[in-house]
Amino acid sequence: MTQQEAEQEAQQISNVLITGEGFACLKDVIDADQAAALRATMLERLDSATKVGKGVLRLGQLLDWGDAFTSLATNPRLLAIAHKLLGPDATLAAFSGRVLMPGCEMGAIHVDWPYWAMNPGMPANPPLMMQVIWMMEPFNETNGGTLVVPGSQNWDQNIDSKRFEERSIHATGAAGDAIVSHGLLWHRTALNRAEQPRVAVLINYTQLTVRPMAPLGPFSDEFRESVSPELATLLGFDYASSIRQRAPGTR
Repeated sequence: MTQQEAEQEAQQISNVLITGEGFACLKDVIDADQAAALRATMLERLDSATKVGKGVLRLGQLLDWGDAFTSLATNPRLLAIAHKLLGPDATLAAFSGRVLMPGCEMGAIHVDWPYWAMNPGMPANPPLMMQVIWMMEPFNETNGGTLVVPGSQNWDQNIDSKRFEERSIHATGAAGDAIVSHGLLWHRTALNRAEQPRVAVLINYTQLTVRPMAPLGPFSDEFRESVSPELATLLGFDYASSIRQRAPGTR
């Protein structure tokens, strides 16, 4: 994909996230073989996972797992969309693995950070947060493709479980695809009725001034010196300079 094509895609997807369905599936962001290798690595490390629900496991510290994982956060197609939505100084608010074991429980209906900590009625524009669900295998109705409600990012109301049940659909795609969504989109973890774990990587990007829900570090000096400029910006390593750039009269 050329830079021009990436910019065109970013404009199109940002419009969908703000005024359209609130989510979109990017096809073939990485190839299926790469997704399978990442999936295998995550399943090999389940002994380090944290249980966040019945049959729902979280893998943290993915930034320490090498370039194969950090490159997911700095993928040019995703960064183009994040920068269009949130600004060129967008930061990383969360980066983790999520594994749904067979028979896992349904998750709670929710919107994402920081919106769930704010009063209902926040506008979808300007957006404060974008979520990415990297699919390490095909997502479908059987194995727990995330349930979403199209257009709900613009519903000026508290979450309504009845309305969710009436309007929700499964977000589906192939291994190596990535679902991007507005932070205000109503969604929940679905049941995994398959015989194998369903594996994903979750990434949250936010505007510079939105604090991460939980610290992503600490980071060693060696890590700081080794990261790419794109990842350094996402991690806010030069936060003070970025804030100054936003100050009136500095542009």
